[in-house]
Amino acid sequence: MKMKQLLLLLLMFNFFMFSCDSGSSDNSAPDTDIEQPDQPDNDKNPDRENYLTPNVDSEGKIIVNYTPKEYVKTVEKGQHMMSVRIPKNYYTSASTLKGNDLREELQEIISTGAIKLEYTSSSSYDVWDMCEAGDQNPADERQVWQIYTETGRAKNDHSAGVSDEWNREHVWAKSHGDFGTSPGAGTDGHHLRASYSKENSTRGNKNFADVNGARTYNTDFYEPPLSAKGDVARAIFYMAVRYGFTVDNRGVINSEARMGKLDDLLKWNELDPVDPYEIRRNNIIYDFQKNRNPFIDHPELVKYVFGDKKDAAWKE
Repeated sequence: MKMKQLLLLLLMFNFFMFSCDSGSSDNSAPDTDIEQPDQPDNDKNPDRENYLTPNVDSEGKIIVNYTPKEYVKTVEKGQHMMSVRIPKNYYTSASTLKGNDLREELQEIISTGAIKLEYTSSSSYDVWDMCEAGDQNPADERQVWQIYTETGRAKNDHSAGVSDEWNREHVWAKSHGDFGTSPGAGTDGHHLRASYSKENSTRGNKNFADVNGARTYNTDFYEPPLSAKGDVARAIFYMAVRYGFTVDNRGVINSEARMGKLDDLLKWNELDPVDPYEIRRNNIIYDFQKNRNPFIDHPELVKYVFGDKKDAAWKE
């Protein structure tokens, strides 16, 4: 058996408890090295007063019962799901900071110790493995969930080209920063998503904004369906902080490390709140890369880094 297959089997064993059907009967105590879900203390953190507490198994691992398309119909605007499995004190150093200091500290947190995977490899984990694990369809563990078309697809039914299969979508377009598929920005799982290849080609390197409904586009902008809007926004915000890129309303398409449209992305963060699928995915990408997307763990951070609270101190 090839070394890559052996490594993948070991990793998938670790992911077993993250699967959609969490039928564990283990009643052992949760891991004390990670934060467990709890009801938010509104007196200490009013930003999270509308957040939902997730369903978890006996080990504190999140249970995913719905696809993103199904889940978004069940929640109200801004009704984010609280993250679980966050390493203790992961964001402590960023608490009470504001403005550029907050952004710089978040960049330090998510950059320190981060692992850069290969885009394609026959001997170790690569982006294909990461997408297969992270983008697993909640309705069928044999499939990935394709982000724009909102459909499942067999995990082994993929191609690097434009064909009738799924491939690896760079939510932050490769040309916006000219980073290609090099290890780092080009292989970062927090913005690489399983996507139907032909829809990936349709989106191309367009910026994101409201156009005329789900999967509509014009010369400069592409609009994803509602169930993907929040995911896209939080991936864009992560990339901007992680790699020092810019998010604004210019919406240009060239080699600048810039994406837009900021005003719409801020709305999308609330219209499509963080869901259990996205939390599970964030935890799995952490297993691969050893870093997290802070805008999934703490969606309110979007306002403090990019929105109307940039002059206020964020408190974890």
